Amino acid sequence: MTRTYQVTIVTEDNEAIAFACRSDEDVISAAVRQDIYLMSSCREGGCATCKGYCSDGDYVLGKVSAQALPSQEEEDGMVLLCRCYPTTDIEVEVPYVYERISFSPEGLTFEAEVIELTQISINVVKLQLRRTGDDKTIKFDSGQYFDLAIPGTETTRSYSPANISNHQGDLEFLIRIVDGGKFSEYLKKEAKVGQTLKVKGPSGIFGLKENGFTPRYFVAGGTGLAPVLSMVRHMKEWDEPQKCVIYFGVNTEAEIFHLNELDQLAAEMPTLEVRNCVWNCSDDWHYEKGSVVDILRRDLQGLGFKPDLYLCGPPGMVEATYAVCAAVGIPKEKIYLEKFLPSSH
Repeated sequence: MTRTYQVTIVTEDNEAIAFACRSDEDVISAAVRQDIYLMSSCREGGCATCKGYCSDGDYVLGKVSAQALPSQEEEDGMVLLCRCYPTTDIEVEVPYVYERISFSPEGLTFEAEVIELTQISINVVKLQLRRTGDDKTIKFDSGQYFDLAIPGTETTRSYSPANISNHQGDLEFLIRIVDGGKFSEYLKKEAKVGQTLKVKGPSGIFGLKENGFTPRYFVAGGTGLAPVLSMVRHMKEWDEPQKCVIYFGVNTEAEIFHLNELDQLAAEMPTLEVRNCVWNCSDDWHYEKGSVVDILRRDLQGLGFKPDLYLCGPPGMVEATYAVCAAVGIPKEKIYLEKFLPSSH
């Protein structure tokens, strides 16, 4: 028999919202049914956007990706709300502030025009969009992402902007071209300046944490540089004083991009250092030689302080960075991450 329970969502700034949830529906669906739009994306247990900690009550958890919710986190009480079915009243703590909850679907979707489409490395395209309409304001927290729809289809892919919030309506995306990928094929064969895309967002909980003057180290693999650039550009915009280092890694020199942009950013920010790392490079490569994890390991050894680390890249890079941090005594609580989780083409 279907029963109804109360779900209480407690946000990072200690605000709370409560709503009813039937035992046969997941928490995200129950919220949407009542015009409450919690942070979520794939709605299939695969992206970790709707992750939270169940601090009270019982539930059944449906099928989830082990990368989105590792077994140890599941045992510790972490849940993906799109796969969480309450069996009692429950309380869930979420890692974002109350203002990230929306109460209208209209505010989540808008249209944007392609104003630039440029190949910036052997496998990366820069896609610049500008919001159309009277209200051009783009508001998001650096590190969040937007869902972009291929024109004329329901197919969407999620990408983080490299720029920051602005009133001009601009969104700068750095997109890796994947063989056979639907959005990649669209960019290669159909996309053109002047075309209009539907954009949904922002979503996601990856972003800067306020931990006083603790230095911030950013580790980016490939197009994981986009949210890192956004966060560092935010620090520049607000003149934040923390020392920060960007570790940007690719496999070959042909894959590197945005070197001039990174050099310029470092020249404008006295607090910033940049490590451009190529794993398989020639003798002529005059930046860092080796994997991004190798260079990070070198810098962390013997360091007199424990920085906060922000990771964005493929799971292998993330796991290797975790191992390096464990070896030098940096606890997991000081590591914030956004993995590139696998998705269908």
